[in-house]
Amino acid sequence: MLALDAAGWMLVLAGGLPSGPATARTSLAGARLVRVLPAGNRVLSGPRLTEVNGLVSGMGGIWLTGGTATRSHILYAVNPVTSQISAIVTLPSRLIINPGDVAAGAGAIWVADGANLYRIVPGLTGQTVTRPFATLPHGGLIGDVVTTKGAVWVDDTTDGTVDRYAATTGRASAPITIGHTAGAMTAGDGGVWVADPDRHTVSRISLTGRVNTVVTLPGSPTHLATAGDSLWVTDGTRRVNTVGPAGRIRTVRVGGQATGVAAANGSVWVSSTATGTLSRIDPGRAAVTATIHVGERPYAVAATPRATWVAVLGQPVMMHTPAPRSAADTLRWLPPLCR
Repeated sequence: MLALDAAGWMLVLAGGLPSGPATARTSLAGARLVRVLPAGNRVLSGPRLTEVNGLVSGMGGIWLTGGTATRSHILYAVNPVTSQISAIVTLPSRLIINPGDVAAGAGAIWVADGANLYRIVPGLTGQTVTRPFATLPHGGLIGDVVTTKGAVWVDDTTDGTVDRYAATTGRASAPITIGHTAGAMTAGDGGVWVADPDRHTVSRISLTGRVNTVVTLPGSPTHLATAGDSLWVTDGTRRVNTVGPAGRIRTVRVGGQATGVAAANGSVWVSSTATGTLSRIDPGRAAVTATIHVGERPYAVAATPRATWVAVLGQPVMMHTPAPRSAADTLRWLPPLCR
């Protein structure tokens, strides 16, 4: 799952917040979804969008969160064969403030909105979702969402904890403390990995809810993915770190400002926002086997056996929009997530 860079966070926070004095808003020109075919590393264009946030594959489709000029929290279903948008679900809030806001698995699509988690069942849910499946206790902000068999996991960026909910009943287990903050997560290798950007660590939680591994990284982790028994971590630099079963860290050089990371079909894929590229990595050799130009400011990545999908942010432009009320309070948790 994913966390926006600083420009992306400013985009997210500026849309739809309570009115105040006018200020400039960063939006996206040319945001779109592209599909990369592993055979020949071909790049195919997909739908264009006004705003892009989260991207995930699962439950028979590709799922993308974003917004329009009038609505800032929409879930799009993308047909993995035609690359066309096949369904749109509107979320109740006008905000997209969660870095990793969508997951697919455990029988549903899960979308985070502030402290709320929404459950969308493909084919059963109507065009608008109004009631949350679960809400973080005492408020907070969901940083990422992942699923395991029968469960959905969310972390709270404000207090460094992880909550696990039964996917059918919503029953919550006791919060699991990770550290000062909690950011990106990924599920795999029989557990759930959680990043603490403040401490530069990733922690592994067993499916029983115990933290059994903590690894310190050279930078602040922003995006995570598992491939076999290894963890892959980007930190916004020109590298991606891989953590092996014994905690050994290896580094692979990629393009500038590595962001999204995903793994499927024997490859690890890393987007580099600054260079407009997608790196294909052989995880066994920890070596880049291809560098593919996919567009301006690629960000989120989702991988399937048949294709790798990349949300391309495009060129930022400035628009005039009302500023949020109490902006200092709203932005207080941004610095550790935007480094």
